Amino acid sequence: MMRSGGGGEVSPDLLREILAEAGIPDFPGAAERLAVHANEMLRWNRSIRLTAITDPVDVAVKHVADSLLLLRFAPFPGRILDFGSGAGYPGIPLALYLPGARVTVLEASVKKCAFLSRARGMLQLSNVNVVQGRAEERTELPLPPHDHIVTRATASAGEVVPLLSPYLADGGRFLFMMGPGARDGVSGNFPGTVTRRERFHLPRGMGEREIVEIEPAGKG
Repeated sequence: MMRSGGGGEVSPDLLREILAEAGIPDFPGAAERLAVHANEMLRWNRSIRLTAITDPVDVAVKHVADSLLLLRFAPFPGRILDFGSGAGYPGIPLALYLPGARVTVLEASVKKCAFLSRARGMLQLSNVNVVQGRAEERTELPLPPHDHIVTRATASAGEVVPLLSPYLADGGRFLFMMGPGARDGVSGNFPGTVTRRERFHLPRGMGEREIVEIEPAGKG
C-alpha cells in the first residue's frame, strides 16, 4: 500500500495491515473500533489540537500500532493509568484489547478530556475512566492505586516516577514508551529499578520505539 500525502480517513483495512506488520494480534471488530477512535480524533483535531499526526498511515503506525506494542509487556491484571493521555493513546487501544482491565486516562486539558469522554461513549468502553487533573500541581488526585502506570512521550522517568508513585499499587510498575531521542532519560537517574527494556521497529520503516519497565523503590 502506498502512503498517502495527508488527509483522508484511517480505514480498518489499513489498520489490519499495520497491526499484522507489527505482529499485533487482531480480533473481530478490533480494527473497526480502532478506526472509529482514530477518525473521531482527526475530526476533533480540526477544532482543538489533539495531534500533529494527521496522515492516515502515520496515525495507524505512530498512534495505534505504537500504543499496542505495550501488549508485549502483558499480562495487565488490575488497573492501568495512562498518564498524559492526550487523544487517548495508548489508553483507549489498551482498553479495547484488555476488556478485563480498568483503564484510567488522565489528562490535564478539559477539551481533551471532552474528546476522551466522547471516544469512550462511541466505543462503549465501560472499563475506561476519564479523569481531568494535573499531577504536576502536587494536589491529591481522585485516583485509586494502579497496578500499571504507562506514559508515552511525556516527561522523563526521573520526573514521572516520584510524581506518580503515590498512585502506584504495591508491586506495581511503570512502563515508559520512548523514541530514540528520549533514551538518555532512562540512564539510572531515577528512583527504582529497570526490570525490563525492549526496542521495537515501527511498521513501514517509521523509526524505533523503546519500552522500559521500572519498579520504583519501595513498591516491590
